[in-house]
Amino acid sequence: MELEPIENAIVIHPHLLQRFLKHGKDYANLLALYSFYTYHAQLQKTNQPLVTDEFTRKGMNWAIDRVKRIKKILKDMKLIEVVQKEKYYYVHLFFIYTKKKIGEILGKSTTSQKSKESEDLSPKKEKTESEAKPKPNVINLLDKWLEYCHKRKINYGKSNIKYWEKKLDKRLIIEQQEAIYKAIKNNWKDFYLVPLKESKYHKLLGKSLMLEKDCDTLLNIGYFNKKYLYQFKNHKITTNAKPIELFNKYGYEKVEVKTAPIVSVVHDKIMGMVRRF
Repeated sequence: MELEPIENAIVIHPHLLQRFLKHGKDYANLLALYSFYTYHAQLQKTNQPLVTDEFTRKGMNWAIDRVKRIKKILKDMKLIEVVQKEKYYYVHLFFIYTKKKIGEILGKSTTSQKSKESEDLSPKKEKTESEAKPKPNVINLLDKWLEYCHKRKINYGKSNIKYWEKKLDKRLIIEQQEAIYKAIKNNWKDFYLVPLKESKYHKLLGKSLMLEKDCDTLLNIGYFNKKYLYQFKNHKITTNAKPIELFNKYGYEKVEVKTAPIVSVVHDKIMGMVRRF
């Protein structure tokens, strides 16, 4: 029988399990909450993950009083501490195994393999701030505009094309679409884009989303087939949710946490592990 490779394993020291056992009926609760914190520490690649009580309540499907009570026990056991940074509260884990140590314990490599089921959109190398900016499909949309100009018999030359290319350069796809389609609809001879400082979309660049998937750093937004397409460093998502509404509800600045936290319902997985003890 061939065993499947273990990826991102959560390893808890037997001594810690013994300490949890001393708390009787709260043993399973302590193990579940501590595993939840450790799980998100791995996702965020830090020993100080951003996991608020409300976030934990939703992820664990617990009552908020239960979250606070078990969290206090973990604090009293000196296993975690709460660290406030501006308006956010982080959970610092004092004891957490490194990937190398986990590999030694399991006797095999725990290096994660890229999923074959999803497209790898992560950058191949570290990019500068200018390189990380979106590169919209200028030519495609400009072609639509030039086609419209031909039909409307609007005269233009090379200087006009360069002018239009410059206007579209470094603008989000959705801004290009709105500007060009609005001009076509109104039979205008030119299309107009608001300055970057006034753009309601441009200010969303670089933000991340706290969703079921790790949506790390927005790069671009487009609108296709009556749905919004959001391009992040590591994912592409398609939804009916409008950009401003979506980011007002789930968005946060990248600088506030190392890696975007993921809202995952891991309760069943954790409790399945607990039941095996």
